[in-house]
Parts: sequence; C-alpha cells; structure tokens
Amino acid sequence: MTIRPIALLFRLAVLLCLTFAAIPSAPAQPAGPAQAGALTPTDWNAALLAITRQLRDPRMDDDGFASLRADLDRLRVNASAERDQFKQAVATTQTQLDALGPAPASGQPREAPAVTESRRQLAVRLQSVQDSVKQAELALTRIVALQDEVADEARRQFTRQLLYRGTSPFNPDFWRNGIEDIKAVSAPVMAAPAQWWQADDGRRSGSTTLLQIIMVAVLSAALLIPMQRWLRQHYGIRPESGEPSAVRRTIAAFTVLIGHTAMPLVVLWATYAVLVGNDWATGLVGRMMYMLMQAVSIALLAHGLAQATLAPHHAAWSLIPLPEPQRSKLQRRVTAFSIGMVLIAILVGPSRVPDFGTAGRDMVIAAVALFLVASNLAFSDPRLWRPLSEDMRPLRLFAGLIFGLSVIALGAVLLGYYGFAAFLAYGLLGSALALGAYALVRSAVRDGLAHLADNPESRFRSWRQTLGLSGPMSTTSQLLLGLLADIVLFALLLIGLALAWGVSRATLIGYMLELFYGVTIGPVTISLGNILAALVVLVIGIGLTRFLSGGLNNRLEQQSGIDPGVRNSMVTGLTYVGYLIALVTGVGVIGLDLSNLAIIAGALSVGIGFGLQNIVNNFVSGLILLIERPVKVGDWVVIGDREGYVRRINVRSTEIETFPRASVIIPNSELISSPVMNWTHRNRLGRVDVAVSLSYAADLEKARDVLLDCLKGHPDILSMPEPQVIFRDFGAGTLLFALRGHIADVEKRHMIESDLRFAIHKCLKESGVGLPYGAPAMLHLADIDRLEKALGGLHSSEPGRPKSPQTEV
Repeated sequence: MTIRPIALLFRLAVLLCLTFAAIPSAPAQPAGPAQAGALTPTDWNAALLAITRQLRDPRMDDDGFASLRADLDRLRVNASAERDQFKQAVATTQTQLDALGPAPASGQPREAPAVTESRRQLAVRLQSVQDSVKQAELALTRIVALQDEVADEARRQFTRQLLYRGTSPFNPDFWRNGIEDIKAVSAPVMAAPAQWWQADDGRRSGSTTLLQIIMVAVLSAALLIPMQRWLRQHYGIRPESGEPSAVRRTIAAFTVLIGHTAMPLVVLWATYAVLVGNDWATGLVGRMMYMLMQAVSIALLAHGLAQATLAPHHAAWSLIPLPEPQRSKLQRRVTAFSIGMVLIAILVGPSRVPDFGTAGRDMVIAAVALFLVASNLAFSDPRLWRPLSEDMRPLRLFAGLIFGLSVIALGAVLLGYYGFAAFLAYGLLGSALALGAYALVRSAVRDGLAHLADNPESRFRSWRQTLGLSGPMSTTSQLLLGLLADIVLFALLLIGLALAWGVSRATLIGYMLELFYGVTIGPVTISLGNILAALVVLVIGIGLTRFLSGGLNNRLEQQSGIDPGVRNSMVTGLTYVGYLIALVTGVGVIGLDLSNLAIIAGALSVGIGFGLQNIVNNFVSGLILLIERPVKVGDWVVIGDREGYVRRINVRSTEIETFPRASVIIPNSELISSPVMNWTHRNRLGRVDVAVSLSYAADLEKARDVLLDCLKGHPDILSMPEPQVIFRDFGAGTLLFALRGHIADVEKRHMIESDLRFAIHKCLKESGVGLPYGAPAMLHLADIDRLEKALGGLHSSEPGRPKSPQTEV
C-alpha cells in the first residue's frame, strides 16, 4: 500500500488526537480571584506556608523536590499574571481619575457632588489596586526565594547522596543486612498489586480503562503499521540495490530507528497516558510502572540505535564499519543490556517502599551501579572499536573515555560509593545514547537536505514544490535550513544530556519557563516567549508580503500594456512596505521601548554617518530609482564602459546583465550620480546609422539612389520618419556618406545595421558604383621634374634594357 507524505502526517495527527482524546482531562484548577470578573488579590500565604513545611521535612527526596519546583513554577506564573492584571487596572483607574481633573482649589466654584463622589471612589480603587500590585510583587519575591531555597536544598541533598559511602561489598554485613531488609518489605511489595487492583479511590473502572487501552492499540496498529511499511518500502534497507551511497545508508538507518524505537514508544507512552488519566498509575505500583516505562524506553532506544547503525543482517548498510565478529558481539551485548534494564527496573521497584532499610537500599543501588558499569565496560571495550579506520578516530576516543570513567565507577562500587558510581555510570550511558541518537538524526537531516538540494527530479518533487523550489536549492537556503535543524537538534541534545546527568524534568521545565517568561539582566528583560512570538510574527509578515507581492506580480503580468519596469517598481515597493510593517510589528511584540531605540539610534548616528554612509546612500538611491524610474527592469542601458539589460533593482545595488551574459553589480548611487544612457527609457524607437565611403570617381547620384533603395528595402526600417542618405564630408581619398533610418525596436539595431551593410555591399557591386579598397598611399617629393630626368637617364643607360615608358606619379 502506498501512502503519500501528506497522508502519512495526517494519520500520525489522527493517532495523536485520538490518543489524547482517550485521556480524561485533569480536574481544572480553581481560577484565582484575579482571573474572575472582579479583581480580588489572592491569599498566597497558605500555599507558600505549605511549601515551606514540605521543604523542612527531612524525608524529602528527589521526587518531592521536583513536586515542590513544579508547584512553585505554577504559583510564579499565576502571581506574575495577577500582578500584570493589577498593573493594567492601575493604569486604567489612573486614566479615569486624570479625566476628572484635580479637585477645585479654595475660592473656585464648587463642582457637582457626583463628580466629587466619583473622584473619591476612583481614588479608593486606585489605592486598593496599588496595594494589590505590592502584594503580588511580595508574593513573587517570596516565591523566587523559595525556589532558590529548594534548589539549594536539592543540591545539598544531591551532594550528600553523591558522597555517601555505604558498607563495602567485601563486608559480610553488606549482604546479611541487605537481604534482611529486602525480606522485610517483600510482603507489602507482593501485596501491593492486589491492593492496587482492588482499590476504589474514584478512578475509572478497569473495564473502561482496558477498553481505552485496546482502542489505542487498535488505532496504533491501523495507523502505525502501514506507516512503518511505507517507510520501509521507500526509505528502508534494500539488499538488492547493491552498494548504497552514504546518503541512502543514513536515511535507511533513520528509518530503521523510527521503526524500532519511535513507533513502539508512541504506543507504550500512549497506553501509560491512559492509565495516568484514569488514575490507575498511583501508589507504589504507579511508581514501579513509571520506572518500568523509563527502563523499556531506554532499552528500545538502545536496541533501535544498534539496529540502525550496525544493520546486523546487511553489512553494506552499516554506518559503523566494524567487521563481522565485532558487529555480532556488539549486537548481543545490546540485547543483553535491553533485557537487563527491564529486570533492573523490576528489582528497583521494591526500594520505593517507605520502610525500606538503608542496607537494602544500598544493595539495590549497588546492583544498579554494577549493572550500568558492566554495560558501559561492555560497550566501550577497546577490542570492539580497535578495527575502526582512522576516519572514525573520534568514536574510538569517545569509547576509550567511557571505558576509563567506567573503571573509575567500578572502583567506586567496590569502595562503597554506590551513589557516585550509579550517577557516573548512568550519566555515561545516557550521554552515549543521547549523542548516538543526535549524530544519527543530524546526519539523516543533513543528508536529506543535500539530497533535496541536488536532486530536483527525485521522489522529493512534491516537497520541493511545497517549498517553492523549481530548480536546485541554493546554497544559502540549504545552509539556513541546516542551521535551523542544528539549533533544534542541539537543544534536544542538551535536554537529553541534562536528563542523563540527573537534572529532573521539573527543573528543566522551570528553566524553560523562566527563559520563556523572561530573564532579567540588569535593566533588560530577555523573554524567549516574546522573541519566539516576534519571530513568528516576522515570518508570517514576510510570508504574507511575499504572497501578496507574488499575486500582484502575476496579476500585472496578465494585464496587457503594463510596462515591466512599472510592474517591478510596484511589486518592489509593496515588498519593502510589507517588510517594514512586519519588522515594526515584530519589534512591538518583543516589547522594546522605541524611545530607547531612538536614543540609541541618535547616539549611533555619527558612526552610521561615517561608517555606513555608502550603504545609506545606496539605499536612498535605490528608493529614488524606484520612484523616479530613470532606469527600469528590462531597460537597455550604457553606464560608462558597461552595457546591458537591467535585470534587478535591489536595496543596495542594481544588477546589469551584459550581452556576453555576465552580471555586473552597480551601486545605486552610481546610477543617480553618473550619466546613464538608456536606450529604452521612454519607448523602443531608435535609429540606425551606417557609414559608407565611396571613391571620388563614383557616380554620386546613382550611389544615392542605390543606398536609399537599400534603406527602404529593409522591412524593419520605418517609412516615417523618412530614411535619409547624407553626404557628410570629403575625406582623404574617399567621399563620406551616412545612411539613417528609424526602427521600431532599438534592440534590433545591431542586426539591422549588419543586414544593411551586407545589402549595401551587394548593391554597390551590382550597380557598378563600387567601393574603394581603402585610401591610396600618397608620396610628396620636392623637385620631381629633376628627379624624373635623372632616373630616366640612368634607366636608359643600362645595356640590353629597353627604355621604359614614362611613369605617372
């Protein structure tokens, strides 16, 4: 079955919509008083005191800190929104109060009682909302202080856990006490699933939840399986194609990664989302379920990366050029790691019981750390990567670095530093997975862009038409798209590395929210949300401008009688105006104070006047060219020793295409300040001038008639004005004539002149008038008579030589 890319995206969108539709929405948070119709300040003390008490609890763990951070982020957003609403109310009330004006002074006429009462009420309301602004500011200050306190306490606890030293595995107490702790919690752990299943705490029934899970599974099978088949058929591994190119291998590897990782993860987390939405992922079982989901996700990612990069059954499609023994060995280790991750998640689950002892917890952490260290040592084994070529040296160095750090982590396990060993091993493993996925996706994106740019007639034809690319993609477009992809992928890589090294999701979300809502650096507030909104507005404005200018251009092209230069000026002017509006709107969305920009512009005016005067001069000259239109697109112009057609008038320069098809870029200021010959400024009428030289012995009357017939006989010579043959001058040995005739299209001037010269040469020869072969050589000698006699005497005195006739000189 063939699925087009649009249908592919549509099916994915349908799957996501149905998945989220199956998840019941969480109960809505009660709206704060500031969100209601009447502005009433919120009492923040109760929520902040509850968070303070939780922070002082000595049993607080990582999940508790993450929950506190999420609560504080929510409170900070609400407090910021309330403060902004009260500030707006202050501005509105102040405006109304200013409209009433000041109270009358003593001695002035008294105002109406209604006005006085309105002023009093507005003054009371203004004071009230100003107090509310202060309360919101105080709440924000307390929230920020609590956020810093939570972060400091989390760091201290993390440091304690990292430097904590438990009983060494060589000590028998490690095993005896650990096993006793595990036995002590075995009963509640074994009873937890039954209690979880039988619990009735307001969640949806099991049959409803099971039905929703079945719906998700069926929809996933109906949508994802055909999608996976289509990807495999069009972009997957094809053994029959022989030796694939690097681009083809990368795209196939990315396709394999999607099939083995992305699609199963969508189904897996959609099922988990149904359980969470129906309140089934709660308690100890819910925590164990979440840990199991994370373990399965990591296992699937590792398995997918191995299948994508190694291509176990097709060596020619492998991205990592390892020989067969190493490839098979690495594949088996990845499989063992995937199974071990799931088993470790099941093992760690009982440690979530609140009464779990310290010795048992140490044993569990030691087991996890040992497994992760063993996995890192197995993957970074130098014997696996030694056969790689010199081109893959960074990969060998990275594997060696992981191997060395894993040895350090193994030593930490043996010494009893289980927290440090687990942290280091998990960070190394997560970093390797994140970097591997990043490298694979980035390579696929880069190769895909290269394939899209270099193959306009490939299967990407529909994508190229959507992007408006008729020919090969320009280097600039490819560079910009690649840079945008690099920024997005690098941001995702940073998030993956942060998660791998222990940064919680709540912390990341808090940092993102802080960036999104604004980071204050001195007097400047940098808001990622405003920047993104400004970029969106700018892109929409530019796109709308290009759409309108393109539509105007197409419409003017269909109108007969419109000069191309006029059309270009109108389209260019509309484009400049649209870009300016989009830029001003984007600056307004960012929230920049235009008065400050004016001050900065005034301070920089001197520098702009000296350093950018040529650019400003060319820009203004370009505007003058568009308004006055001394030259237009399509005109035939001569500027100095450069001659050609005007192809484009830009902001800074004008592009001239010469007759040998070379492009000359001329600054606009030169077109304004220098003389410009424009052959087609007002119309396309022109005149041809052909110079002809005749001998002094030629019949001039006959020659004039012959030349005039040649002019009138050419089909492109106009009858009005009448063609002319002009006797210009007496030359040195020849008579100089000029043939003048007017033509309708001056661009044909050179060809018409050439045709006339051919015709004149032929007619003059056939008519007998003739053409001189050139000016005769002239010799001026003094005393020519005596010289002639002397030469004649010498000539006649030679024996055996007859006397030559007299030669005319």
